[in-house]
Amino acid sequence: MGGRGEAVAFEHNYCEIDPNTVDKFGIPVLRFNVTQSDYEIKQAKHMKETFKEIMHNMGAVITWGDDGPENNYGLDKPGYIIHEAGTARMGDNAKTSALNKWSQAHDCNNLFCVDGSQFTSQADKNITWTILALSMRASEYIIDEMKKQNL
Repeated sequence: MGGRGEAVAFEHNYCEIDPNTVDKFGIPVLRFNVTQSDYEIKQAKHMKETFKEIMHNMGAVITWGDDGPENNYGLDKPGYIIHEAGTARMGDNAKTSALNKWSQAHDCNNLFCVDGSQFTSQADKNITWTILALSMRASEYIIDEMKKQNL
């Protein structure tokens, strides 16, 4: 069994270009600075305990899994099993967000991000349909703005 939970959006969690590491093509890579909250740790613990209860009630014998005190419920690998989202927050304030309500960059009016980057967090649900809806909404806005010769 595998669980998915929400990584809470905190200002102190961020990614940046790593000044010391490059990929095999010489391109700098991202460095993630993430600290899980008590909420996230409790959420993961609750998931694992629920899975154990379900398995036990089904008559299963659990033969694999780390139940030791050092168990961190997989929180040591942020982004390991996710639908990628975040890094280009949507909002009204250009000082605290990268995109406006139309998925348009605050600092570059002909740049639109129509992917999962505009979300500050997500729960355990797949975000694809929301991405598609926001992409369609942005596309309609782009067409309208082009007709007005604003783009």
